[in-house]
Amino acid sequence: MDSLSKKGGLIGLLFQSKITSAEPEPEGIRLFRKSHDSVLVTWEKLLEPPTLKQGLFFSSVMIPSEQESYEIKWTNHTDASDFRKKVLLCFYKHHEATVNKALSQIKDQTDRIHYLRTSYCLKISEYAQTVLNKVKVPPEDLYDELPESLLDSFVLLYKWSSLHPEFLKAQRQSYVEQQKEAHRELFDRIESNPLTDKQRDACIIDEDNNLVLAGAGTGKTSTMIGRVGYLIDSNQASAKEVLMLAFGNKAAEEMREQITEKLGIEHITARTFHSLGQSIIASVEKKKPAISPLATDEKLLNKTVDTWFTELLKDPDYQTKTIRYFEKFLYPAANPFEFNSEGEYIEFIRANEIRTLKGENVKSLEECYIANWLFRMGVEYEYEASYKEADTRTPEFRQYYPDFYLSEHGIYIEHFGIDRDGNTAPYIDKTSYNEGIAWKRELHKANKTKLVETFHYDQREDALLPRLEAQLIAQGVSFDPLPQEAVLNTLEEFGVISTFAGILSKLLQRYKANCYHLENFDAIIESHEKSALLRAAFELLKPLFERYERLLNQHQEIDFDDMIAKAIVYVREGLFISPWKFILVDEFQDISEPRARLVTALRDARKNASVFCVGDDWQAIYRFTGSDVSLTTGFESLFGATKTTALDKTFRFNNSISDIASRFITQNPAQVKKQIATVKQTSSPAVLLVRKDISADNTVKHVQEILEAISEISSERKTVYLLARFHFKLCKRSINPI
Repeated sequence: MDSLSKKGGLIGLLFQSKITSAEPEPEGIRLFRKSHDSVLVTWEKLLEPPTLKQGLFFSSVMIPSEQESYEIKWTNHTDASDFRKKVLLCFYKHHEATVNKALSQIKDQTDRIHYLRTSYCLKISEYAQTVLNKVKVPPEDLYDELPESLLDSFVLLYKWSSLHPEFLKAQRQSYVEQQKEAHRELFDRIESNPLTDKQRDACIIDEDNNLVLAGAGTGKTSTMIGRVGYLIDSNQASAKEVLMLAFGNKAAEEMREQITEKLGIEHITARTFHSLGQSIIASVEKKKPAISPLATDEKLLNKTVDTWFTELLKDPDYQTKTIRYFEKFLYPAANPFEFNSEGEYIEFIRANEIRTLKGENVKSLEECYIANWLFRMGVEYEYEASYKEADTRTPEFRQYYPDFYLSEHGIYIEHFGIDRDGNTAPYIDKTSYNEGIAWKRELHKANKTKLVETFHYDQREDALLPRLEAQLIAQGVSFDPLPQEAVLNTLEEFGVISTFAGILSKLLQRYKANCYHLENFDAIIESHEKSALLRAAFELLKPLFERYERLLNQHQEIDFDDMIAKAIVYVREGLFISPWKFILVDEFQDISEPRARLVTALRDARKNASVFCVGDDWQAIYRFTGSDVSLTTGFESLFGATKTTALDKTFRFNNSISDIASRFITQNPAQVKKQIATVKQTSSPAVLLVRKDISADNTVKHVQEILEAISEISSERKTVYLLARFHFKLCKRSINPI
């Protein structure tokens, strides 16, 4: 029904209303008054579709508008219902036109932007929500009364506004599949074997930030080349808009060569991070920066730092800080009770080679504290000297060696590793250990020797040395503290000073590599769980750093770390205009935090730039140079919206090697869990461990035996690669032909 009139007759005459009839028009609803004039309620001013109130014999239609609400009373039930349906459809069709216009604009935008990045989606979502706020959206209880085609438009705009996950996933997947087909020929010919499906995904997907986890032999380099080829082939970038970053000159050169050879593309910028930083600085400063000899000659740097350290040690305040560091912080603090096994604890002691100020290799950090204190206080001692009053050897036990012996006073010191309840570390038998304590006490009592006891709980209560001092004073021991110069002279005799100068040189390099600033380093120290250790180390490092920086400034030189730090500043301040829309980083697992900052600065400097990083956290081995694998495992927290693609098929080794290597590497809970499939399959073991007692005299013999065993199980003649921890451990004598 296109129009609606109230019923005539006695009731209509008795209860006349202001509105006598209504009919829908293209612009809205025309309402006719009893005074024969009319008012138009436009669709925009209609607050919601008309609602129906049904009485026993008649219906009323409510029409709410911005100015006022209108009511048409005493209408036929059927007429009122038909009128409402007509108006309902017209009302939502009017708003559908606005929605469809918005959807058309969104489609035009998505057709231009290729892959749906999160940054694009957020802008589309904001626009879609703005439109939805202006139009009237059909509530769910009206869905059955409206055409499905009309509802589809509103639902689609809602999906854009809410960034519906499944909707976006389908949109992106559809785009990727379409692009795979469109560029099939490119992906098929890049390498001798066509790229795998995952490699093609990685080449096409272009999120704001992209991380490709490429296990060993999964085609990392092929994917990098395929990515560049796809970007140019799909007209998303020119060669000059692509930046490829590598960690070594050779790797950068190989990338350039392969891009030219396999794609026929020239003018690709492939650089190392340092080379990039240097070029950015040269571009801004209009001259190539001079590199300090200290940056290229590590021996010269070590010698320079050693000289500065020696000079600083003439200052009494610096002497105090140095000796305090040696006494309290030279070795990492560790609670023996927190190790799970004796093997773990022994490995910790062995790895840190805990030595006293006199150069003695001791068995625990707490013993080191005692020895250093005795030395500083001028008390002569012997570490683990044989008990002089009795021969305790038996067929089952060796001679008794107390921890310390004060020869001038005839006093023995034993440090017992128990808490106040007599408990021991979990890997030590409590009963046997406490029986040993009792035996030692009885031995000293029987031989009338003086025994001073200290305990693990003394150290946990920060009272180890004060309690030791009180006991020794009670035994009549007097102290003659050594002058700081004497302590340092002793350290120098044992080579500790020069060794520590080398450590400070490494610390200086690491401090520079992380691009720290003196003014905000205090905040970094305070937030660290080992703030006391860091502060003590920085007090020694800071004067060296200041001398180093002064030297660079005097000669107007920079080091390799300055290349990164200054480049970051120039990019962020807009002094360098980045030409690169697409930034590709190889071996990302080896990246350091400053290099990552340079990457993000370049990305943010160019509108709609994206980052594409390829790496494998399982192959991260350069922590000692400043690399941080957490930048890979926590990629999205640093870079923002990220799509991670895992290349899961290796061409390098078989399933047997893959299974063993994967089980081994994933013992580290910090590693990203991933499944690697292998092209090569075998049912035979491919990893053999051979345990040999190797000495200088039998190394070649054992290697010969292993090579013969390999020869027996090999189906054809193989080459063998020998690895050793140190180059001098490799066989220098010839191996007999097999």
